[in-house]
Order: sequence, then structure tokens, then C-alpha cells
Amino acid sequence: MESSCNKLSDIDLTISEVAAVLRSLDPNKACGPDGIPSRILSKVADEIAPSLCILFNMSLSLGVVPAKSKFANITPRPVFKKDDPTITSNYRPISLLCVISKVLERCVFNHCYHHLSPSFYQFQHGFHKGKSTTTQLLEVYHDILDSVASGNEVDVIYLDLSKAFDKVPHNLLLLKLKHHGINGSLLSWFGSYLTDRYQRVALDGSFSYWLPVTSVQLINCFVC
Repeated sequence: MESSCNKLSDIDLTISEVAAVLRSLDPNKACGPDGIPSRILSKVADEIAPSLCILFNMSLSLGVVPAKSKFANITPRPVFKKDDPTITSNYRPISLLCVISKVLERCVFNHCYHHLSPSFYQFQHGFHKGKSTTTQLLEVYHDILDSVASGNEVDVIYLDLSKAFDKVPHNLLLLKLKHHGINGSLLSWFGSYLTDRYQRVALDGSFSYWLPVTSVQLINCFVC
């Protein structure tokens, strides 16, 4: 069931916002399967922004993510998360997407964040602009000091959902977006974004075969 909140069914990007995202690219970020580095895209932002804007708006209006945007190179140096370093499941692989696809993601993120942020839980600090683990810590610390100063007992319970990003069913994620007013071609775009993705391992100029991604995590992507 959809809520009574405002609806966002489509996004119409402008040349200026696409150019702004291009200019803000980190020149030190690695490129994806297309081999186009971010520093080049940033330098020619004003020249390529009009064409990219047309392509991006076409993708959004059709509700389809370009197939080539869903291919990623996997680096052979995964990030160790925690616990036993001899267990492969305790490592997170790094997916390198095409930079142009990440520009589109950032544009979509900016619009969706503006739409969704009013519905964020007021005490949420993660994935919230202007907030972080530091602001969360300060708020908890302040609450504890207030309670102690009032002579009250303070009990704290910390909960952690192991590998939380691996446990989000895509159908429920899409239903949640719909509940918060994301619908129409934009909702279809998110559905396309999460499906039919492929990856390969890249090492010193050599590549493995392309294989389908059966569980899309995409932690480092802007829209997730």
C-alpha cells in the first residue's frame, strides 16, 4: 500500500546539474570496464554534459538502465571487514563501475534524497546529510550525561544485524520505495538497476569471463 506522501514518478535532469556532477568527480577514482577515467570526464564536463543529459533523461523516462552501465570490474584486493581473516566471506569485493554510470546515479540520488529525506526517522544518523557516526556518538553521550546528572540508571543495548546489506530482498526494497512515493518510470528504473548485472575479475590488464551477479549488494553505489 502506498502512503499519502508526495509522489515522484519521473526525473527531468538539466544540463547544469549533470555538468556539476561531472566537475565534482574525484580524479583519483579508478575507472570501470569502459576504461574512461574520471579526470578526463571532469575536464570536458561542459562539452559532454548536453549529450549525457539527453541519454540520462532517456534512460529515466523509459525506466531502463543501459546494459553497459551494469557491468563491473572486481578488484583482486577485497576489503577485510572483521572476524577471521582466513574466511573468504569476511571480505567485501570492490566493484568498479563505469564512471559515467556513477554520474547518472549521483543525479538520481540528489533528486531522490530531496524527496525522501523529510520521511527519515529524526534520530537516524546513517545515510543522512549532516549526520554521521560522530553525531550519533555525541547525541548518545549527551543523553547518558543528562541521565546520570539526574541520578537515573543508564542501560544501553547495542544491536547489530550481520551483513545487513546482503539481506535486503530487492522486491521489498522496491515496495518500500513505492510506499514512499517513488512510482512510474522512476520505480521501473530502480527495478532495472537491480537486475541483469554482470561482473568480472580484473588483474594487471587480464580479465576473467563475465558472470551474472546473483546477489546485488552495491554498497558503494549512490542510489543504494
